[in-house]
Amino acid sequence: MQNYEAILSELEIEIPEDKKADLKKKMEENYRTKSDYDKVVTKRDEYKNSLDDVQKELEGFKDVNVEELQTKVTTLTTQLNEEKAGRAADARKAEVEKQVNDFLTATDEKGAKKYEFLNDITADYYRAALAKALDADSAKGKSISDIFTEMITDKDGKQKAGIFADAGAKKAKNNAAKFTQPTTGGKGGELTKETFRKMNLDERLKLREEDPELYEALSK
Repeated sequence: MQNYEAILSELEIEIPEDKKADLKKKMEENYRTKSDYDKVVTKRDEYKNSLDDVQKELEGFKDVNVEELQTKVTTLTTQLNEEKAGRAADARKAEVEKQVNDFLTATDEKGAKKYEFLNDITADYYRAALAKALDADSAKGKSISDIFTEMITDKDGKQKAGIFADAGAKKAKNNAAKFTQPTTGGKGGELTKETFRKMNLDERLKLREEDPELYEALSK
């Protein structure tokens, strides 16, 4: 690029010495090279192309019903949130049900069930009630054992009746099918309270000696 002083000299234009500093300052403030000009033109073209692209994008939306689109977006967002909440609820339900099942089917060191309900209806009721209580806000800070204990005891802390099977009655039920009358000539069969009442004194005494718990259960 040719210096402006050389250009003026070629044109036989002389700049007084006392004006050269002022002229140089003015030239630096206002003078632009062709390279500077080309950069400005390039930037202008870039802006123009960008605006053209935006205009094309906007033209693609000119026939779109904005309200309808917003409604669809809102509907899809609601459905997505409901699906997420449903999956979370299902996962929580499965977790609680497993926790309840593990607790109610637990066994002691001898392998016997810790909780033997009176019947299936009672078992289903307390299973559902425990799951509901375990998932409630009031369960925070409590163990499942604490919650279940509160459910099966009265205000005095005593276990409510009609929830669990009586140990003696359970044993009588389990042994009834395999017990045979011990008297000579007697016919084998299931030992129920009815057959127990028909047993003579010797048969009852023998039963009490062989199985005290069964005898006690049938005697009630």
